[in-house]
Amino acid sequence: MRYFSVFLLIVSLFIYSAAFASYVFVSDEESGIYVIDTDKIEIVKHIDLKGLGLRGIGVTKDGRYIAVASKKLNKLLVISTKNWKVVKYILLGENPEFVKVHPKKDVLFVTYEEIGKAEKAYIVAIDTKNWREIFRFEGGKESEGMAFSKDGKYLVVANEGENSISIYDLDVKKKLKDIDLKSYGERPRGVACSPDGRRCVVTFENSNNMLVLDSTFKPIKSVNTNAGPYGVTFSPDGSEIIVASFRAGKLDIFDAETLSLRMSLPTGKRCWHFTYSSDYTKLVVPCGNSQNILLFDAKTYKLLKTIGNLGKPWGAVAFPRALGSIDSP
Repeated sequence: MRYFSVFLLIVSLFIYSAAFASYVFVSDEESGIYVIDTDKIEIVKHIDLKGLGLRGIGVTKDGRYIAVASKKLNKLLVISTKNWKVVKYILLGENPEFVKVHPKKDVLFVTYEEIGKAEKAYIVAIDTKNWREIFRFEGGKESEGMAFSKDGKYLVVANEGENSISIYDLDVKKKLKDIDLKSYGERPRGVACSPDGRRCVVTFENSNNMLVLDSTFKPIKSVNTNAGPYGVTFSPDGSEIIVASFRAGKLDIFDAETLSLRMSLPTGKRCWHFTYSSDYTKLVVPCGNSQNILLFDAKTYKLLKTIGNLGKPWGAVAFPRALGSIDSP
């Protein structure tokens, strides 16, 4: 037991310093959270939170806390990376799902839905220093995927149930506009903006395409993907767009300029999200219905390892923070 405690202390120190390793935190709807050392390519810690329906996940800028949405509890759980214990429960509402940590401020955003007659969603802003709600937006129907503009001023939210996106001004804390996307696709799920801020993309789960928008959020071009696109991000240099086409069991790699499909990597069943490792040498892909996590070389796209016999992995974020379908530092 003594040696195990020492091990946990060492892991915690590594996380705080970020000098010796890169970590990825993976939420699992059935089992809890896995801590993956992406240098060793192995799970070094399992945070046992069985049966809580853990989905959206984020990590604070300093790496001291993990925040994860629990569908069963209708709460945001705050976990200390010092002792791997839940230190705070924040009541949200029905069906909390997506978590997004701001790239510049000590704020995270989490979406949840009222499933009754209202069918309204809310986007709640929480201060990650004191874990208190500071403001909220009323969303659309099934508001879920989120992205920030390059300067962090605007929050882009996909409204899955009404085929639109909403743009929120975070400086004045008001909705700027809604953009109707019915003519471009069906059920927008994932949103990502490029590192240079010139473009954003929205994936459409049911029409099997993604839409590219300019920096003013004006639609530019629709591009076909494989079946069921959801999670999306740009590569760190902005040259590629990566899309998790989960119904096809593919990870699609697009040229960000020509928008041509470069390659499709076979993945598994219900691989919704993914993240780069902190050093951008690996891609970590949780696959819920395959009960495994895939790790790819981020340059060659060769499969490096499959970690199996898990529960139902959902989302993944890295620390030190890195680009992915959930996080955008």
